[in-house]
Amino acid sequence: MSCMATADNVLPLDGPADAAAPAPTSNVTARWAALIPSRVQKANVDDVAAGLVVFELFAAGKRTVALRPGALDIVGDRPQRDPGTVPPTLQGVLRKELVPSILSAIEHDVDAGLIRLRFTRKDLPPRTIVIETDGRAPRWVLVAGRDDDAEARILVAEPNTRPDDGRDTRRGRPYEPPRRKPAPPTTVAALPSSPSTPRVDPQLAQLRQRVKSEHERLKRLQKALRADVDKHGEPTALEQQGELLKIVMGRLPRGAKTADVVDYEGNSHTITLDPAKDAKGNLASIFARARRARAARTHVAPRLDDITARAAVVAALRARLNADDASTAQAMTDASELSRAPDAGASARRRAATSGTRQPWRAFKVSDDVVVRVGRGAKDNDALVKSAKGNDVWLHARDRTGAHAIIPSTGAVVADDVLLDAAHLAAWFSQGRNERHVDIQHTRVKHLKKPGAGAPAGLFLVANETVVHLRVDDERVKRLLAAEVAVT
Repeated sequence: MSCMATADNVLPLDGPADAAAPAPTSNVTARWAALIPSRVQKANVDDVAAGLVVFELFAAGKRTVALRPGALDIVGDRPQRDPGTVPPTLQGVLRKELVPSILSAIEHDVDAGLIRLRFTRKDLPPRTIVIETDGRAPRWVLVAGRDDDAEARILVAEPNTRPDDGRDTRRGRPYEPPRRKPAPPTTVAALPSSPSTPRVDPQLAQLRQRVKSEHERLKRLQKALRADVDKHGEPTALEQQGELLKIVMGRLPRGAKTADVVDYEGNSHTITLDPAKDAKGNLASIFARARRARAARTHVAPRLDDITARAAVVAALRARLNADDASTAQAMTDASELSRAPDAGASARRRAATSGTRQPWRAFKVSDDVVVRVGRGAKDNDALVKSAKGNDVWLHARDRTGAHAIIPSTGAVVADDVLLDAAHLAAWFSQGRNERHVDIQHTRVKHLKKPGAGAPAGLFLVANETVVHLRVDDERVKRLLAAEVAVT
């Protein structure tokens, strides 16, 4: 459908409204009255030189209205603008002032040759567009407020040349109606038409938007994970710095900001130090950073691979959906298969939440007949302890925030290997994750007691405890994390 003007849809060529037609605004045909009220969703300047603006309205369906000096048209498909065109400044002003807003009235004053469009919105005073239909000098003016208010000021006037009746229509000036009797409007020429674009099936359009959103989410996630890994640095380089720092530790002055070291091959290296720490503290800090960097790569790399693979699948689906010959039925089949597939880009917490299978604890099979449970958070720690039996063994990283771990027991002595595995899990899921030495406290569940009814979640009074000084074994931690099993 082209954007052609007809006698049924153009103001001011309509003339007086039929008396039998409903007219909530003055002297406006029923076709125009059907737009009141409507929501302004878009405003686009399609022809700057001609002052042509196209509004997309919603009033029980999408309507398109074209505004130009001297006339207002209801149109079909708007002319397609070159996508590479830079939006004009006028478009930004109109969107700022009128989107979103409510077109609350259309008033046609035939004697004065004026059409008024009244707009209201919650966050700004009313706005009015006054269309002057004088055939000698057609014009439209955007006014902040009502045009009959002495305080109203002009925001935009098209054309922006000064009227020949002596008025001042510059921005910020009070609006003044034409000083002379309007001449009959000239015939309104048809808007330039463009080939009608085929209507996109609503289901296909919705699928396109869903897949686009998913593709962009995965790309953002890829970028965030790569940035997270990069900020920790390269673990091998950090470990090398630590080894080199050992060479000059004995002669490093306190407060040094850098250390210059020559390695055994004669190569010079400069190591950045924290002046607030002594040599031993800087050495420990470098190796701690190396452990964090290695842990980040260990845990992020598999997830990043999954995300990259899924992003490639989503990108291919997006290309098929955006093709001109896209089939709605086939697109729905592809999208449904994608939605049923597990979200490889999601974290374990998100997967559990979306699948509805989240449990307050995680389970790790440390031997053929022993499964250690580890709480997921403070409230989950309470639930874990409440579900345990009195003779079960409880473990926690001492003086650190972290998860509680439970070893099932009948009261017999727990095997050393099982206790050591559970201690590693308690250390890993605590603030001591990246430390080489962590104290782990353990006791029977029957020796735990909440301080009171209003005690914080996860807080217990501990009696008969034993403290184990744990030297963390990275290989054991890796094996334990790989031994996670489904919670039953």
